[in-house]
Amino acid sequence: MRIFVTNLGKYNNGELIGQWLQLPCSDLQIQTALKVIGIGEGYEEYFITDYENDYGLKVGEYTNIHLLNEIAESIDNLDKSKKTLLHAVIELDCNSLSQVKDILDELSNYMLYPNITNDEELGRFYIYEIERHNHETITALADYIDFEAYGRDIRINSKGDFTSYGWAEKQ
Repeated sequence: MRIFVTNLGKYNNGELIGQWLQLPCSDLQIQTALKVIGIGEGYEEYFITDYENDYGLKVGEYTNIHLLNEIAESIDNLDKSKKTLLHAVIELDCNSLSQVKDILDELSNYMLYPNITNDEELGRFYIYEIERHNHETITALADYIDFEAYGRDIRINSKGDFTSYGWAEKQ
């Protein structure tokens, strides 16, 4: 995650003074960046004029840098599969940075099934997984089961949905 931090006072006076800050970083790096743009030298307010991240997170102008840094650090500490899960959950269930913080704290409560991309696959998965001990019975009845309708009902009644990463669901 990268943010462009700008001196608000100088901006209001017609001067664009800012610096890119790569997150996560140390508190010292944040303080140094703020000092470089003139915060603390007669100017006290900054705002974020640009940002880049891989998660589609929307960063507001007045978002707290320390909150962003904490989120970026938590994301950096995730392994590859958890990062993929986070992408899916953000797509599924996220409208704000405070929600991202909550999602990171509760990421273990979500499941991602990357090979399930439609109602029929979802219905088949649920029937075969739930009834795997009755595999012969399910196999015999498979021609009579409307997997798509069953999957649609699961989707409607669950805490999940299809994402570009597969079926994501809160347990």
